[in-house]
Amino acid sequence: MAACAKKAPVAEDKMVDLMTDIMLFEAAQAISYNYGNLPETTWKRDYQFICNKHNVSKETFESALTYYQSHPDRYSRVMEKSITRLQKQQLKRQSEAK
Repeated sequence: MAACAKKAPVAEDKMVDLMTDIMLFEAAQAISYNYGNLPETTWKRDYQFICNKHNVSKETFESALTYYQSHPDRYSRVMEKSITRLQKQQLKRQSEAK
């Protein structure tokens, strides 16, 4: 139903914020668990933490993710912005470490 909505349940800029944090979480967990299976309780807990951080319910996030995935042009833009933000954060940390 959310996929058919004309308006995204979460604004694009906020979705970029969410996806950036989720990408960081997933990368950290992949390393922590040596690319193995992450316990379901960890996924639920940490995704809920990210949603709470951005004042978005888990249900609204799931609806927004479905919406963006059903609109590939918008989803691609969200993901590109998220990756660009992560790259900028990495460059900033590298320059601060010098």
